[in-house]
Amino acid sequence: MNEAGYIYGRRTVAETLRSSASRVNKVLIAEGAHGDVIDEIRRLANQNRVVMKFMPRRALEKYAPEAVHQGVIASVTPVDYAEPEEVMQARKGEKPALVVVLDGITDPQNFGAILRTAEAAGASGVMIPRHRSVALTSVVAKHSAGAVQYIPVARVANTAMTVDHLKENGVQAVGTAGDAERTIYEIDFLLPTAIIIGSEGTGLRPLVRRKCDHMARIPMLGKISSLNASVAAAVILYEAVRQRVGSAGQPT
Repeated sequence: MNEAGYIYGRRTVAETLRSSASRVNKVLIAEGAHGDVIDEIRRLANQNRVVMKFMPRRALEKYAPEAVHQGVIASVTPVDYAEPEEVMQARKGEKPALVVVLDGITDPQNFGAILRTAEAAGASGVMIPRHRSVALTSVVAKHSAGAVQYIPVARVANTAMTVDHLKENGVQAVGTAGDAERTIYEIDFLLPTAIIIGSEGTGLRPLVRRKCDHMARIPMLGKISSLNASVAAAVILYEAVRQRVGSAGQPT
């Protein structure tokens, strides 16, 4: 997951043991740590024959010196990035594609939160550029609350070309910007859709913006003029969910 191959945090470790136990080499637990999630981690580790080691809490610090590890750290095999085609084809046949493309997101907490929301919203996957972007790290894994185990993440060489490729495959590209004329509530998310999210500081790069089929904004009715990237992504993703659930005859 990162250079050292460690993830941390109770929920993150529990989700990894539940979904991808074969990736977990060892679980390190602080002596005296207790609670329902700790019990679950111990049960899952035993069930999957994963080695557990108990040690003083201070000894854990060398594995995650600046992290809030909650008394649990796991040594893991890194997550593999998906191929872009896998992201576009993920969950094919279940519903129209819903892809999130991030352009210049560099904050790992934002990225982790976006992964968590995208997975919960049933997104097909997330695409990030190889450069000018955060990567999959232990910090991202923690803030995704384990979602990184379930949602495909692909790295692409060029975001603008990726948007073109998505469009060529029948996926509409919906960019986000505070100055867009249309709101997100005027977009038809029943179509296969890629939601393009830019950085908080500069937004979408001009070329990426020009490639989008539609630009849309979130209505801001107060004095604050913007939301952070992860919150904006959540609002837009769940407008897509609202439309899709409603069209299926389920209560929204």
